[in-house]
Amino acid sequence: MYGSERLADNRGLSQIPNIQSPIQSLELLPTIQALGVDLMHIQRMQDIYDRWGERILVRIFTDQERRSCQNANGYRWRSLAGRFGAKEAVKKILASQGQLVGLNEIEILNGTYGEPYIRLHGRAQAAFECLGYTHLMLSISHDAGMAIATVIAS
Repeated sequence: MYGSERLADNRGLSQIPNIQSPIQSLELLPTIQALGVDLMHIQRMQDIYDRWGERILVRIFTDQERRSCQNANGYRWRSLAGRFGAKEAVKKILASQGQLVGLNEIEILNGTYGEPYIRLHGRAQAAFECLGYTHLMLSISHDAGMAIATVIAS
C-alpha cells in the first residue's frame, strides 16, 4: 500500500510499466461539462404501459431497445425504466443548453459485457455536436423498486 506522500510525488509507481498514479489518471479523464440524473419507480413504467399500451413504448423506445427489454413473459419493466431514466438524463443535459429533442432520438443499448451506452440520432446527435460534447458516460442502477440513471457529458 502506498502512503499519501508516495501518491503525491509518484515515487514507486513510475518504475512499474503501464501503471499510472491516480493523479496521472485524472489528467486523462475528459472534463465534465454537464450532468443529468433521473430516478423512476419501476412500477410507473408498467402503469404507463397499462394505460397507453404498446403505442407509448413505440413513441419512447426504438425497436432494438424494446426487443432487448423483452423475455418470454413480456417486458422487463426494470430494464425499460432504467432506459427511460437514461433518456431523461440525456434530455436534461441537452435541454439545459436550450436543445430540445425527442426520447426516440436517444437510444440506450448494451455493449458486449452488458454495459449500457448511448447512441444519439437526429436532433439529439446534432445538439450533442453543436454543444461541443465528445463523450457521454452512462450508469444505470435498480434497487427497491426504483431505477436511477446518471449521464455525464464531456
